[in-house]
Amino acid sequence: MQPRKLIMWDKICMWQNRVFSTTIARSNEDGVNFLPKMPQFNHTPSPYNGPSASDLIQRRNQYLPTFVNTYYNHPLNLVEGKMQYVYDENGRRYLDAFGGIATVSCGHCHPDVVEAIVNQTRLLQHTTVLYLNHNVVDFGEALAAKMPGELKVVFFTNSGTEANELALMMARLYTGCHDIISIRNGYHGNATSTMGVTAQFYHKFNVVQTGVHHVLNPDPYRGVFGLDGAKYANDVQDIINHGTCGHVAGFVAEAIQGVGGVIELAPGYLPAVYSIIKKAGGVFIADEVQSGFGRTGSHFWGFEAHGIVPDIVTLAKVTTLL
Repeated sequence: MQPRKLIMWDKICMWQNRVFSTTIARSNEDGVNFLPKMPQFNHTPSPYNGPSASDLIQRRNQYLPTFVNTYYNHPLNLVEGKMQYVYDENGRRYLDAFGGIATVSCGHCHPDVVEAIVNQTRLLQHTTVLYLNHNVVDFGEALAAKMPGELKVVFFTNSGTEANELALMMARLYTGCHDIISIRNGYHGNATSTMGVTAQFYHKFNVVQTGVHHVLNPDPYRGVFGLDGAKYANDVQDIINHGTCGHVAGFVAEAIQGVGGVIELAPGYLPAVYSIIKKAGGVFIADEVQSGFGRTGSHFWGFEAHGIVPDIVTLAKVTTLL
């Protein structure tokens, strides 16, 4: 970080002593380094003989879309991973607190995952849905066993965006309605329909996005009604009364907003909205792409903490490594 930026950081961030980076070492008045040391880890990365970061940047700019951005002014060239750590081209170790955007749930190159992939690749790499194979049935059965209520049928797609696209289409076909309600600040993908329900301008393009209504974000910290979930839910009823024909296809929400900043929803909000949507003939879609699979700690699915059972649940990311 440049000196001028460090001065500004000191002014706006009074708790920077708790933040650490391997980029710069800072000391207190006694000369004690604020940065905690990385713990010992029994792994030596393999020698790297591939292209350098500077070479990759040049080729990336030539052959990949410019809107596919990297982080940092000097992007990391990550070449190896082991459990909770990743390594750059120079063998430097980093603690991966990002997990591939909440995807690498078992750690990098977990031996059990690697073994399963190798064994399956040696046996059979690909079929189609036109033939039988026990793996897809086993996986579907295992997922269904983790679901409450009547959520017992699994439809596999390739990504979270596709899962949400399918859920929206199913809701519209099932109800015969077109209107979908989603929460401001939510993220559900950026394909044709999901871009509409996503409520963040930096993930949207100037294309037609019809039949979508965004309601107040029930943010318990910065929201206008604080922790009062019932008051936020009133906005859903207002939208139905004044923005639709009185019937809707459905409502989609994350139990905890991921891309929006890890925002929990106000207590009582989802149960109240669930009741409103049901009365309007709609289905309730729980987007568990980033909040599911035990990430919240107390429950396996994020929606379970709110005491509801949705009609459709969408999953992604971590499912690629199960």
